[in-house]
Amino acid sequence: MSFKRMLPLLLLLPILIWAADSDKNFRIAPTMFKEGVLMEPVANMAIVKKEKMILSESPMVPLRPNIMFMRHKKGPKEYLWFSGPVDVKNFERLHAFSLAENYLKPAEVMLLRFYGSQTSRAFQDEADIYFDKEYLYSPRVPKLYFRKNGQWQMIQETERPGIISIKSDIKGLEAISISVPMKEVPSLVYPLNPGMYAFSLSAPNYLPYVDAISVPGGSMVELKPQLPVVDTASKVKATTSVTLHAVAVAKTLEETEHLFDVLSREVQTTVEKVDTNEFDKIYPPIRKPLLLGVSSDDSVYIKYRKRYNGKREEAKLYWRMNRMGSASAVNVALRRKIDSLQALPHRVSLVPTAIDPVYDENACEEVIDSAATLAALKQDSIAKANAKKVAAKDSSAKDSVAAPAEPPAPKTKRVCKMKAVRINYGRQGDRYDVSWVGNAEGYTADSLLVLLKGTPSRAFFSIERNKPVWIYHEGDLKGRHHYRYQKFELVVKDKPVASHGSFELPSYIFDEPEVQEWLNRPIEEEAHKVQEPQAKTIKVDDNGASLDVSMKVPRVIRDRDRGTVALIDSGTFRYKGKVVALSPYAIHTTEVTQQFFKDVMAKIDSTKRIKDRSSFTGARHPVHNITWNDAQAFCKAIGGDLPTEAQWEFAGRADNNEGALWNLDENPDPGVYAIYKANSYSLGKKNPAYGPQPVSTKKSNAWGIFDMSGNVAEWTRDKYFMFSVWVESSNPTGAMMGSSKVYKGGSWKDKESLLNLTERDDEDPRYWSDAIGFRCAFPRDLFEGK
Repeated sequence: MSFKRMLPLLLLLPILIWAADSDKNFRIAPTMFKEGVLMEPVANMAIVKKEKMILSESPMVPLRPNIMFMRHKKGPKEYLWFSGPVDVKNFERLHAFSLAENYLKPAEVMLLRFYGSQTSRAFQDEADIYFDKEYLYSPRVPKLYFRKNGQWQMIQETERPGIISIKSDIKGLEAISISVPMKEVPSLVYPLNPGMYAFSLSAPNYLPYVDAISVPGGSMVELKPQLPVVDTASKVKATTSVTLHAVAVAKTLEETEHLFDVLSREVQTTVEKVDTNEFDKIYPPIRKPLLLGVSSDDSVYIKYRKRYNGKREEAKLYWRMNRMGSASAVNVALRRKIDSLQALPHRVSLVPTAIDPVYDENACEEVIDSAATLAALKQDSIAKANAKKVAAKDSSAKDSVAAPAEPPAPKTKRVCKMKAVRINYGRQGDRYDVSWVGNAEGYTADSLLVLLKGTPSRAFFSIERNKPVWIYHEGDLKGRHHYRYQKFELVVKDKPVASHGSFELPSYIFDEPEVQEWLNRPIEEEAHKVQEPQAKTIKVDDNGASLDVSMKVPRVIRDRDRGTVALIDSGTFRYKGKVVALSPYAIHTTEVTQQFFKDVMAKIDSTKRIKDRSSFTGARHPVHNITWNDAQAFCKAIGGDLPTEAQWEFAGRADNNEGALWNLDENPDPGVYAIYKANSYSLGKKNPAYGPQPVSTKKSNAWGIFDMSGNVAEWTRDKYFMFSVWVESSNPTGAMMGSSKVYKGGSWKDKESLLNLTERDDEDPRYWSDAIGFRCAFPRDLFEGK
């Protein structure tokens, strides 16, 4: 930069030095948390006070549901944790801040200090901050600030969540949430976003029932379950071949289920004789959507209505059977026996019914299809021969015969790399209908497929409880199917083979509400226990395709004309202290290489070609010594543009708030991710590691994108202006004024602090350097269908 351009910076140097101070003082070191301390009185405390509140352990992440944590600052370097149920009265005085809406995660906010203003010093943070699994709260201020990546970040106040209080005198009442994942439903349920919530309710000697309630924001509502009592009066005589003795001697769940089916068929005709008018009078009606504040086609209401109707039919059958004399006693005994057997863990051995390869759609290439090419050449030869025969017969056409056509281009086919093996066990309708997708230690996916195809194998499945889902259709039982798979043990030639992978359930099992509730159950209460690795369970559609609805790493496309890109979905992130949204786009996974640059230039008009002036040469080395103008021209030549600073930073940080990726590792080391001063420039010109290195030689970020920190810094599309403070909420595009351009990421010449992905620098668009290169971004729709 010229001295004139640097003068404003020199005048602001004291401020900039202060602003660039380390974030460390604005975080709480784990050593600052003290243990074994009695709670001192705190006014209007939002957790229920006890006579002697002893310091609790630091909360586990993710936070346990229905427990509020309080972080109390006792001194500049002393903090205490306390936890307990919510004090509803004081809870309603808190200012709430949604972690999700403010793009924050529980793990990172635990150790952040929070402030009431941006002028606060490091030790002037708020004394009391409350946390639960989805929100943090301040008893004092409606705005909170924290410091990260060298700048102040503001978090916006959101609507305080609601609370449901379940009040009932019914002994043994069990409530299961069908709206939100919840292992156990306590008497006080929170935090709950405003909306409709539904619960499946049951208790001994009561009919099962599903109830719903509307929860407003920021306050508590009461749910008072009204379960109908089981009535055994007015009994109708019914006979059954199933005896209490047969129930008692049944050894397996399958035997007991068979007896239950026999009982159900035999009493069916008698059941019809029981007048259900009385049942209709005592069973609570379904809640109307208008009273719950939703429409009839609301997804939560549809789920509630489906569960209500199912439980009502179950309750009606239970009510009828309890009014039929001796059959009623057999029914009660069978249900108790089934419940006891279903509570036991289960392990079963199964043999495969099919074994198939699983291909990596992100690792495909077009190769010549020899068979198709030969067939096309043969067809072309026949066509030409026929044309000559026609021309020979028709002398008048000889002079008009066209010149021989070019031979057909070689045919290609898409070939993808095999990444795993899918082993199917059972068939549709079987008690065990499940697939396992994965790999085995010591085998490639290809070699494992060959082994399993040619060698007898079996697998042991460990199941949490011997409780299958009972699937009904129009009141008739259609099948019972297991779904609580937890562990897979592969055995080949009677020898165990270590394996890792995931279970897949067919859609007709996966979509059952009971299955969904189990799959989505919280597991944080077990987080402190040492557990064996468990395979996740995902859905398979009717065509056998996996449907994993969890967040995925961006799909990588290898495009012949535009290079290798990651397809980035729309999303939000914290950018320059503000939560902003980005539309979908694609971005190169590496800096533009010299070979790719050469290939592109060879295809375009010679008058528009750009010369590669890179001084450190190599096919996989990044292009450098390139101006902003030439970098943008290259990107436009292949249908893209330089990424905006926001696009570049979102792709580089890969869905987290940390600017230095290595800070997320257990042993932070920038050298794992970046080529920078310590492992390049400082080694001297005689060392081969001096200068930019081939792309993707260091570890990628979580999205498979390489060299965002170090190697060469990268031009972005945005203008730079020193006093620009405005950031758009959607798809930010940088300053409106200014002539210089922003570049990001640091280079092989820079020290660690300049590698932070939130850092930026600027230069004249005509400037070039052996430390600056680029990558391109593209509209997402250019790659649709690929």
